[in-house]
Amino acid sequence: MQKVIKRQMIKALLIFFLQLLIASAVYVAIALDLFDYHLELLIGVMASFIVIDVLLFWSMLTNISKSKYKTDLRALDIVGEDIQEAYIFGKIGLIVTDENSNIIWVNDQFASLESTIMDINIFEWREELKELKDLDDGHLSESHTIRVEIEGKLYEVKLLKEANLFIFKDITEYNAVVQYSKEHAPVIGIISIDNFSDLESMAVDRDGNDIVFNINQMIIDYARKFNLLVKKIKNDSYFVVCDQKAYEQLIKDRFSIMNKVKKQSFADTIVTLSIGFSNGFDDVVKLSEMASDALDVALSRGGDQAVLSPYGGNFVFIGGSSEAKTNKSRVKTRALSSSLASLIQNAKNIVIMGHLDADLDAIGSALGLYSFAKMFKNDVHIVYDEKLVETKTKKAFKDLFTKEEIQEMTYSIKQANYHIGNNSLLILTDVHRPSIVMASSVLDKADRVAIIDHHRRGEEYVDSPVFVQIEPSASSASELVTEIIKYSPKHVDLDERKATFMLAGILLDTNYYRQKTGATTYDASLVLKDYGADNSKADYFLKEEYEEYALKNKILSNSITPYYGVIVAMAEQNDIISKTMLAVVASEAIQIKGVNACFVIGRTSIKETAISARSDGTVNVQMLMEKLNGGGHFTAAASQFSDQSINEVCNLLKGVLELYLNDARTQQQQ
Repeated sequence: MQKVIKRQMIKALLIFFLQLLIASAVYVAIALDLFDYHLELLIGVMASFIVIDVLLFWSMLTNISKSKYKTDLRALDIVGEDIQEAYIFGKIGLIVTDENSNIIWVNDQFASLESTIMDINIFEWREELKELKDLDDGHLSESHTIRVEIEGKLYEVKLLKEANLFIFKDITEYNAVVQYSKEHAPVIGIISIDNFSDLESMAVDRDGNDIVFNINQMIIDYARKFNLLVKKIKNDSYFVVCDQKAYEQLIKDRFSIMNKVKKQSFADTIVTLSIGFSNGFDDVVKLSEMASDALDVALSRGGDQAVLSPYGGNFVFIGGSSEAKTNKSRVKTRALSSSLASLIQNAKNIVIMGHLDADLDAIGSALGLYSFAKMFKNDVHIVYDEKLVETKTKKAFKDLFTKEEIQEMTYSIKQANYHIGNNSLLILTDVHRPSIVMASSVLDKADRVAIIDHHRRGEEYVDSPVFVQIEPSASSASELVTEIIKYSPKHVDLDERKATFMLAGILLDTNYYRQKTGATTYDASLVLKDYGADNSKADYFLKEEYEEYALKNKILSNSITPYYGVIVAMAEQNDIISKTMLAVVASEAIQIKGVNACFVIGRTSIKETAISARSDGTVNVQMLMEKLNGGGHFTAAASQFSDQSINEVCNLLKGVLELYLNDARTQQQQ
C-alpha cells in the first residue's frame, strides 16, 4: 500500500513540475507580448491545469482503492470473512507479507501500527522473527513458534509459509498466570543439624545450651528473611515450606545459613547443616519424599551441604566445602555388622563385586567381606576378571593365593550371571555407581543389593539397596569392612593373607597414612595386624617398577600451574597410562610443598582419557570432578571422557577451575 501511495505521489510531483514549467513559459510569453489575447490564454492554461489535476486526483484514488481491495481480498482468501471477527475477539494479530517479506496488510489488532510498519521488511521491524525463516530450510517444523514483545504485550508467533502469513497470538494474560503459578509453586525442604548428638551431649554445659539456642534462632531468622515456613519436627531437624520465588532466592543466596551456622563452634566441635530441597511437582507428599531422599544424599556425602532435587531433573549440589567428619559409633557399627550378617544368613547365595579396574582396596575389601560372609553362608564368591583388575592388584592376588584358591573364591562374570538370581545378595564394595561396577550385567540381575563404600554419594546410584554403608569420612572400603569384621556377631576367621591385602588397600588409599587418615584408620590397621597382616608384604605390593618410576617423572615434568597451589600434569597424547598410574602421580605431586591440589590427565585407552585428582584437604576435588561428570571424595576424585584428546580435556578442566575453584577451596579445620 505504501509503495502504491509513493508511486502516485511521484506522478503528482512530476505533473506539478510540468505545470510549473508551462506556467513559466506562458508568463514569459505574456511578458514579451508574443500573443494578442493574454487573458484568454491565461484562462485556458489555468482551466487545463484544473482538469488535469482533477483527473490525476481521481486516478490516484482509484489506484489506491484497487490496491487496498486486492490486499483485502487476499487476506479474506487466507482467513475467511467470518473468521476475522473471531480473530478480533481472540486478540489474534495477522500480518501478510509479499515475496520480499515486506508488510502489505495488517488486521485490526495492529491497526495502531499500520502507518508505521506498512511496506517495511518484517524482519527489520522484528529481528527475532528471522528464526521462523528456518522453515524455508527445513530446520524447523510448521508448528514451531517464537515469542516477541510488541507495545508491552507478549505474542506467540507462527508463520504460514505458503500464505506469507504471520499469526500473532496475544498471550500476555496467559503468560502472567503461568508466571504467577510458577512463582507460587510449592517447594519442600528439610534442614538437619549434622552433629546434633555431640551438641546434645554437651548441652549440660551452659555454652552448649547457648549454641543450640543460637542455631535454632539463626534458622528462624533465616526463614523470616526469605519468607519460609519452618516447623521443627525433631530436635535436630526442621521442615521447610516455601514457594518457587523464595526458593530461587535461596539458591541465589547459596544457602548462606550453612556458613553462618558453621561459625558456631564449641570446644573441638564444628557445627554443620545438611539440607535437602525438592520442587517441580504439585504433589506435596511426593515433594516431601524427594526432599527426604535429597537430605539422605547430603548426609551420605558427609553433610555440610545442600542437595536440590528438582522433579524429573538431576541433583544439584551446593556447599560441601569441608571435609566429611566421622559420624560413626561402636553401637552404630555393631548394628550395621549385625544387619549385614542377617541379610547374608537369609540369602540363598552371596556375590561380592568391586569396581572396574579394581585396585588393592576394592579386592582387599572384597576378601574381607568374603571371610565375613563365610561365617554365615558357604556359597560366597567374588566377581573377578583379570582383564578388569589393575596390574599391581592382579600380581598381588596371584602372589598370595594359589590358582585353586582363586578358583574357589571367585566367579567369572559369566558364572556370576548364571548363579545370581532370586534371593541372592549382591554386595558392592568400594563403589556405588552402577556405571563403574565390574559387571553391570550382574548388577542388573540382582534383586537385593548391599553397598559398602567410602566415596561421597553422587547422583548416580543403585536403585533401592537393602543395605547401605556409605561413609565418606572413612579412608577406604577396607577400613569399613575391617570395622564390620571387628564388631561381627561371630568371630571372623580372617587369615593373614587376606588381612595383608586389606592393609595394602588402606595404605594405597591413604598414601601411607598421609591423606584422609583418622583414628578409625589406625584402629582398623591395628585390627588387621592382630589378624597377622604383613606390613612389608603390603608395602611390596605398592612398590613401583622402574618403568613406572620413569613414567611418573615424565608426566610430572609436563606440568602447568594455572592457579596458585594447583598443578595440572599431562601425559603424552600417544602414551596409554593406567588409571592407577594417574592416581600415583597425583598422590606424589600432592606431597610437594605448596601444592594444594593436583590434576593428572592421561589416555587410559585408545578412546578414553581420564583425570585423577588429589588434594591436601584445602580443595574439594570431588566437587570439581562432579562438574566433569566424575566423582570420588573430598581429597581424591576422578573423571573420564570418551573420544577427547588430552588437550581438550585439559581445556575443560581449566574452564571448571575458573568457575568453581574458589567455591571448592576451604580452610583446614582446627
